[in-house]
Order: sequence, then structure tokens, then C-alpha cells
Amino acid sequence: MHADRENDGTEGIDEDMIVTQSQTNFICPITQLEMKKPVKNKVCGHTYEEEAIVRMIESKHKRKKKACCPKIGCSHTDMKMSDLIPDEALRRAIESHNKKKKRHSE
Repeated sequence: MHADRENDGTEGIDEDMIVTQSQTNFICPITQLEMKKPVKNKVCGHTYEEEAIVRMIESKHKRKKKACCPKIGCSHTDMKMSDLIPDEALRRAIESHNKKKKRHSE
């Protein structure tokens, strides 16, 4: 049953899926700009621009407040730095999307 999983083509599928979900996934919910270094929250699965989310968490924690996930409708209300992991697949998808965009505009 799992034989079709053997050929390690899972990553390619992932990136295509991200790209076809349209570019909304490339936009950071904090900056509203396309992300350059996306990091994923391993608790709720949302993605943000690394610099923006780190700054947000740090400023909340300095004021002894909890940092909530900035994605609208997310119920994750106690974000920690340790929840963040680099989202390599998304970073590669954004890069390849931008390469295609450049090719079209030339």
C-alpha cells in the first residue's frame, strides 16, 4: 500500500501544492508583504516573515504579555520563539514563483 511513497518525490508535490494555493500563502499576516524568510508556527501551522514575528513576540514578552498568532481567526494565544521553524518548502516555492514572474516580465 505504501509502495508509491517510496520514490522520494514528496517535496516536489508539496511545492506545487503551495504554488497552486495561490500567492495568498506568500503574504505575511503581520507585514502584508510577500515573505522572504518564512517561518512556520509548529503549533498552529501558520507562516510569517521571520523578522516580523520575532519582533512581535519579543515586544509582547518584554511587557510580560502573551503573544497571539496574528493570523485572523487563529486561537493560538501563547506563542513562543521555540514554536517557530524555518519553512524551507515555502521559501523555495516563493523563490521559484518569483523567478517565473521575472521571466514573464522581461
